[in-house]
Amino acid sequence: MAHARPAVLALGAVLLAGCAGARGASGASPDLSFFDLQARLAARAASLVGHAGEFRIAGGRFNGDCIGFVEAVYEAEGVPLRAMMQRVAPDERGGVAAAFRAMEAYGVVFGAGTWPAPGDLVFWHDTYDRNRNGRADDPFTHVGIVEYVVDGTVVFVHRGGKAVARGAMDPARPGEASAEGVIVNSPIRAKNPRLEGMPSLAGALFAGYGRIDPRRVPPMTEVATR
Repeated sequence: MAHARPAVLALGAVLLAGCAGARGASGASPDLSFFDLQARLAARAASLVGHAGEFRIAGGRFNGDCIGFVEAVYEAEGVPLRAMMQRVAPDERGGVAAAFRAMEAYGVVFGAGTWPAPGDLVFWHDTYDRNRNGRADDPFTHVGIVEYVVDGTVVFVHRGGKAVARGAMDPARPGEASAEGVIVNSPIRAKNPRLEGMPSLAGALFAGYGRIDPRRVPPMTEVATR
């Protein structure tokens, strides 16, 4: 897969803002295909690179943050992720944690021992000081979408601090930023002088992957009425 390597070389170091993520109702109807859904999710995410501001899909509005980005991508491809999150985690204040719970309920979650597929969600802890206590003790603070994997590096798309951007991650080399001019792990923690010296690379803050199973996604009418 050497032909994909230039895309990794071109990755920028885009830092992110907070991703608490408000969640509202969803309006699209599912159109799911078990065989091509993952590829469509990855392609949709990639098509939004450079987009800033909120997301609008099928008349619905999604916040211009990390959770709004993944909700919008999944909604555009017929997966009512936002409604599924509301259903399985109605009391969860953090949108990223709610998305992780939705993956558990309607798919599978897994760690670094298994390669992700394009379209999978990728989660991180401690990307910003959510509770403002100056410690790295904030679980599930950021989420993105896997675009592809090349030479052991996971290339993902996420809503960074300024716009949707690509990043790179290798959980097997968590402290390595680059090697031979190729980005191995993008910086992903928002800058904070109180957290100076703590890990900031994507591989070091990695929390897990989540993959939806289209066969387990309930009809839109069902998730909207519970």
